[in-house]
Amino acid sequence: MYNYKKLAWILTVSTLFFACLSNASDKIPNLKGPLELDGELNDAIWNNATKIELSYETSPSENIPAKFQTTAFIFEDGNYLYVGFEAKDLEAKSLRASFRDRDNISDEDLVGIKIDTFNDQRRTYNFFVNPQGIQLDSISDDVLDREDISWNSIWYSAGQITDSGYSVEIKIPFKALRFANNRNVKQWAMDLVRFVPKDFKYRLASNPVDRNINCTICQYKKYQGFQSITTGKNLELIPYLSSNKTETRNPAVSNEWNSESVNSQAGLDLRWAVSDNSILNATINPDFSQVESDAAQLDVNTRFALFFPEKRPFFLESSDYFNTMLTVFYSRNIADPDAGIQYTSKGENGTLGALFTRDNATNIILPSSQSSRLISLNQDSNSAAFRYAHDWSEDTLFGVTMTHRDAGDYSNDLISFDGKHQLTDTDVFRYQLIHTETSNSESMQTSYGLKAKESGNAYRFNYSHNDRDWSWFASHNDFDEGYRADLGFQTRSGYRKTIIGGGHRWYGDESDFFSRIQLRGDWDTSYQDDGQRLETESEFTLSLAGKSQSQIDFHFGERDVFFDQQWFDQNFYDLTVSFKPLNSLRVGGQLAFYDDIDFLSSQARAGEVFRYSVFTDWQATKHLKLLMEYVQQDFDLMDSDYFNQQIFNANFIYQFNDKSFLRLLVRYRDTNFINNPVILNDIGVESINRIMQRQLLYTYKFDAKSVLYLGYSDNGIENDTVLDLTQNKRTIFAKFSYAFQL
Repeated sequence: MYNYKKLAWILTVSTLFFACLSNASDKIPNLKGPLELDGELNDAIWNNATKIELSYETSPSENIPAKFQTTAFIFEDGNYLYVGFEAKDLEAKSLRASFRDRDNISDEDLVGIKIDTFNDQRRTYNFFVNPQGIQLDSISDDVLDREDISWNSIWYSAGQITDSGYSVEIKIPFKALRFANNRNVKQWAMDLVRFVPKDFKYRLASNPVDRNINCTICQYKKYQGFQSITTGKNLELIPYLSSNKTETRNPAVSNEWNSESVNSQAGLDLRWAVSDNSILNATINPDFSQVESDAAQLDVNTRFALFFPEKRPFFLESSDYFNTMLTVFYSRNIADPDAGIQYTSKGENGTLGALFTRDNATNIILPSSQSSRLISLNQDSNSAAFRYAHDWSEDTLFGVTMTHRDAGDYSNDLISFDGKHQLTDTDVFRYQLIHTETSNSESMQTSYGLKAKESGNAYRFNYSHNDRDWSWFASHNDFDEGYRADLGFQTRSGYRKTIIGGGHRWYGDESDFFSRIQLRGDWDTSYQDDGQRLETESEFTLSLAGKSQSQIDFHFGERDVFFDQQWFDQNFYDLTVSFKPLNSLRVGGQLAFYDDIDFLSSQARAGEVFRYSVFTDWQATKHLKLLMEYVQQDFDLMDSDYFNQQIFNANFIYQFNDKSFLRLLVRYRDTNFINNPVILNDIGVESINRIMQRQLLYTYKFDAKSVLYLGYSDNGIENDTVLDLTQNKRTIFAKFSYAFQL
């Protein structure tokens, strides 16, 4: 049943009460002595470390005694923070303990620590390790409720599987962290956490979690010490050398390959800890090529530009310092810079970030009220971003962000003011106010019909309530027609939108199949600047989480959409299911049916879309992992078929050990339009459009920033002229980078 008994409530409240009473700061000792990092806690120094029990199960149950015994040990020696774990498991043979690439172990057995080094309840450094010693690190941002797993640092770990479970040792250099720039006793907030993936994914922790408080870090226990720590001489130099050779051909004209000369280049990244709380990053002739290809996406008949995540190391360093509610800085708009410099600092009352680059390409998203388009200027550009966020108090934050971009006679400037106010434990008010100024070059005015000068304002107000059982929110957004965040990701302008929503959660006890059931919904309406209503929508989602780590989401609703001077009445239904029939295998899929619009034709037409997808994530052995996804989408007009699109993404990864792996990627996209000459001529496409990308990559990681890549990739195409899937490009490449820490 889904109502907790009175006794359970009394036990929970009592647990939280006594936990608060015991929240007096513990001390982290400074110890000296030999320690071999082998995953076994048999060195004598561990006997004098602070001992912490992970006593609470915080998910799926609510602060009940932990089902699995876990003990943590912590000390420091002035240069490193040491954390040890003894994790008991009576079913040790069922541990999820594979050899994986770092940061790719979120579904494994894990132990780790979350550290708020400034004790300001804003963000934490997270360090997790699986039983094989494989690492996962990230930064959690409590201001925007986001976690950035792209952050990487150099630290050390080892794990040992035993008959009674496993043990782990972690060694974190203080030079990898930022903290208050003083030599006084410091107070850090910490949470020790263990994840146990069984029938449910259990979360065990040293701190209880009150679900009626929508702040997480503020519930962590405080620990004192760290008086003698320092980042030391923290200069990191990462030179790289890369080389590739590419051959291309046009199969429609000739089968002869055109061989390009070998392209080699070298560059240097620099990371300097100016002080304990500030970092300077610089790069000269950076290699911003991505080693891994983006996964194929459904990209036909889309109104707005697609979002791709950042993967390039220079931009990943301290990227959270530039985050705001609206994405006014989107680093993938900087495509191919010659050089860049970035400075970030965390002071007692706020954070500062500044970034400058010189780019060989200039990509711009041009937004409008009903669509967007991506353009490229054949000019170099300068880009700059600045942000300062001030902690007015524990409950109030103010921020200012500025961006600038210029290329010849073109320029774009943005200034933004934002804030967060924690009104109560469950209520938050956020806002953001933005102004932009744009000068368009003559060629942009001629080619894209733009005005010489554009300016615009935008704002977002958001109120949200989130307690244990209920959530509700209200948000209003307004974007002027002349608003352009050219260094950000904003695909619409000239419209305003209001949205109101809420939801309720039910929790199961241990005898129930579902551990949580949630029903949420919202209503929104959008208007163009001239008062024309663009859309009104009502939608609902029913989410269920249960045994076999199952997740079921049913999403449905209706909307009225105004496009191309006509109204479209639309319904949509979407069912997504995933579960783990085996501890090493997750399978799932999606089934969707919805009304859509033909945006390709000169005259918009109503259509229907049927889409289904299946995926599998299988850890076949301790070393071999297979991930596959297939998506099929059919678009039909009211009186005929129109087009269908298929996507296939596959990753086959063999991890030799904690440092090296071999990976095969396959990306396939197949788009077929109905072979009607009138329709094809109208929309300017061919009836067949097939693309295949393959990549074979060997990687050896000496550490998080020292990497050797050796690989081969090729592309193939098929269309109305090239009648069979035929290679048109192939490349061999190598890259080596090594981090020198001085």
